[in-house]
Amino acid sequence: MTFSGELLVLDSDLTGAVVLVVDESGTDWVTGAVTVVGNTVTAELDPAMPVAGYQVRWQVVSEDGHPISGVIPFTVGDAAPMATASTGSPADDETTAATSAPATDQVADESGGAVRVLLVGLGGAAIAVLVFALLRFLRRPRTTDDL
Repeated sequence: MTFSGELLVLDSDLTGAVVLVVDESGTDWVTGAVTVVGNTVTAELDPAMPVAGYQVRWQVVSEDGHPISGVIPFTVGDAAPMATASTGSPADDETTAATSAPATDQVADESGGAVRVLLVGLGGAAIAVLVFALLRFLRRPRTTDDL
């Protein structure tokens, strides 16, 4: 998998990335260690994977420390895609499977990022104003009326 930005590599034993390739029974078909190089994550798969539907379940940590995760469905051969669990009736499952589009890209939800930056900036500005006012008050020139 290739990502748009660099990924965090924790150390030689922990990559900061988790990749599972599972079938409907929950069997994980990843056979080796997950490797991270720059913005690319690689996992070696068992070459004896049968014709079936699978899901790649992944989680990585971006260079700025935010965890990003997703699920990518795929098939080997002419198999039907792996069914996903839902709380609806079987008829709802068939409708969902028939109308759902394949996943093309997983993007982390960063909608709160701009608000967070704005709040931190405003907090920092407020602290700077308070420190400035306190210093001005403490360093004001003494007059004879103050004594």
